[in-house]
Amino acid sequence: MTSRSSENATTAPAGAGSTDPAPSLANRYGAPKRPLGRRLKIGLGAGALVVGVGLAAYAGIANTHQINYDDVAFQIESETSAQVTFHVEKNAADVVQCGVQVLDDTYAVVGWKTVTLEASGENGRESTRRTVDVRTEYLGVSGNVGDCWSL
Repeated sequence: MTSRSSENATTAPAGAGSTDPAPSLANRYGAPKRPLGRRLKIGLGAGALVVGVGLAAYAGIANTHQINYDDVAFQIESETSAQVTFHVEKNAADVVQCGVQVLDDTYAVVGWKTVTLEASGENGRESTRRTVDVRTEYLGVSGNVGDCWSL
């Protein structure tokens, strides 16, 4: 009668190589990632700082050409006329146009007028208040500035 040896039960299958679990996990999932080097961390930090300063400078420059406008008042004169008063703050050197509109009770535009605010030739910001008459096709119920833009 032949007996089996206990060695046969613990041997690895053919071609499996080492029985150590670490190399088989590294082969299956890849080697662990190396940490970032000190030079790379400094370079990434410096790059992020440069981008942040650039964005802050751009925001400061872009904000100088900003146009602010507010509705002050409106008065419906008749079925064919309205008066709208508004306030605009802009750069003094910029020419700005504003679209003034009159709306009916369904928010449809029944009157529209484009108002041009000329450059004053001064430096810095300036504030202007304008009152304009707007012709309407139908009876309006409100008047306001739809938008202002720089030319």
